[in-house]
Amino acid sequence: MADEQRRSGGGGFLAWLLILALLAVVVWLASERNARTWYLAPDEGRLVVLKGYMLPAGRQVFKTNDPALAQAYAPIVLPPGKAPPPEQSFDDRSALDQALYDLLAGWAREDIGSGDPSRLERGLAYIDRAEHLGGVSQAQRQDLAALRGESGYFEAQKLLERATDELRDASAKLGDAARSRSSHAMDAQLLLKDVDAARDAAMNALRASNARQREPGQRAPAPTPTPPPTNGGAAAGPTGAAR
Repeated sequence: MADEQRRSGGGGFLAWLLILALLAVVVWLASERNARTWYLAPDEGRLVVLKGYMLPAGRQVFKTNDPALAQAYAPIVLPPGKAPPPEQSFDDRSALDQALYDLLAGWAREDIGSGDPSRLERGLAYIDRAEHLGGVSQAQRQDLAALRGESGYFEAQKLLERATDELRDASAKLGDAARSRSSHAMDAQLLLKDVDAARDAAMNALRASNARQREPGQRAPAPTPTPPPTNGGAAAGPTGAAR
């Protein structure tokens, strides 16, 4: 009788050990899944990236010492008048990057296509952010290249405007030097002719570009987004994307 009781007690103890081991496995699996989950959530006019704890539940704003990742996942200020998208969760970083790209590229396309200088600056900042997303699909990479090409025209205009201002300043300084008794007065006078010619060429190029943009039908349309894959899932991100 005593042997049967000992066997019964030992069997109950083993059963409890098995239950506890199964519970521990369930908790670990839930924690591991939560730690791999990313979130994109609205927060006071911004979008913030969050990542789950190594616990069955809970999350925090994503933080990293990697400068590239920090720039890619820093809080995003929404364009004025834009309603924040609903909160989303993602099973891996590639899915997060692809969702972020769709938002950033859409806002950048609108800002760049507006022709407004202040919106252009914001659109270029969105493109810079998109270029730091490592998990975008191949179709999105092609779309980003087209969008960068479109923005390059406007960036070149801004650089040309800056160069015109700097050439104007250089012309003024060379004029002062040419009229002085400096040993470089003659050199300044000769250089002034070349600088004035370069300044006039830059100004004429800007005027012609601005005139073309004001003419109906002369402005090239902004690139259209590449349609997403239709195979029921996003294209795979680059090898080695963090999960």
